[in-house]
Amino acid sequence: MPTTAQAMKTGASLVQEVWRGYAKGGSLPEIESLKRPGGGYARSIKVQMNGPFDYEVYSDAKIAEWIENGTEELDMKKTHPYGARSRITKSGKNKGLPYLIIPFRWGTPGVVGFKNIMPEAVYSIIRNKKQFERSKVLMTTHDEPNARGEQVARREYDWGDRLKDTGGNEEGMVAMDTGSSKKRHSGYFTFRIISAGSPQGSWIKPAMRPRHVTAAVAKVTEEAISGLVEGAVREDLGL
Repeated sequence: MPTTAQAMKTGASLVQEVWRGYAKGGSLPEIESLKRPGGGYARSIKVQMNGPFDYEVYSDAKIAEWIENGTEELDMKKTHPYGARSRITKSGKNKGLPYLIIPFRWGTPGVVGFKNIMPEAVYSIIRNKKQFERSKVLMTTHDEPNARGEQVARREYDWGDRLKDTGGNEEGMVAMDTGSSKKRHSGYFTFRIISAGSPQGSWIKPAMRPRHVTAAVAKVTEEAISGLVEGAVREDLGL
C-alpha cells in the first residue's frame, strides 16, 4: 500500500510543521502563544518512523515539557547559588555566602532572537572601539571552590570599559571580544549576581500554566490527515 504509506509520512510532516510553527511564535486555537519563542524548541520537534504506517512526532527538549505541563513557582535563590558553577564570598560580613554570576547577552538594535535589545543610544557608545575598550577572555584559568566544596576551573579576563550611569538594565554592560585573533567580533553582556542572601522577593520565577500544545496540534491536523489517509487507502485498494 505505497500510497497509504506516503500519506502517513506526509501526515507526520504536517504535524511537525504545525507544531514547529507554534514553537516559532505562531498560534494555535485556545492556546496562549509564546512571548519569547526560541529556535531550540522548534528544532527539537522531530519525526521518527517506526514503520510504514507508524510515525511519532516528538520533542525531547525540557522547554517542551515545561510548556506542556506547566511549572511551579521557583525561588532561584534556593537553587542557583548551590550549583556546580557557584562561588563563595571570600571576605566581608557575607564571607562564605554562596552566589552565582549570571551573564545576560544583549542584541544590537534591529537584530532578532534576543530577549534583551540595547537602545540605539547605548549601542552608539559601546560600538566605538576607540572610546569603549573591549574586554577579553584569557587562555589562563585558576581554581576556586564552589558551594559544594569542589574546586572549579575559572576563566580569567582582561576587563575593559563598563557602561555606567544609565539607570537601566544596561548598567555595567561590557563589550567582549569573541572569535579568532584574525576575525574579531563583539558580544555584549551584563552580569548580575544571585546569592543566598539576595533580597526577599527577588529572583523568583513565576509559575507557568500548562499549555496542552500537543493536543491542540492533533486537533488542528486531524481532519486533514484523516482525509489524506482515507483517500490513499481507497486508491491502494482500488475503491
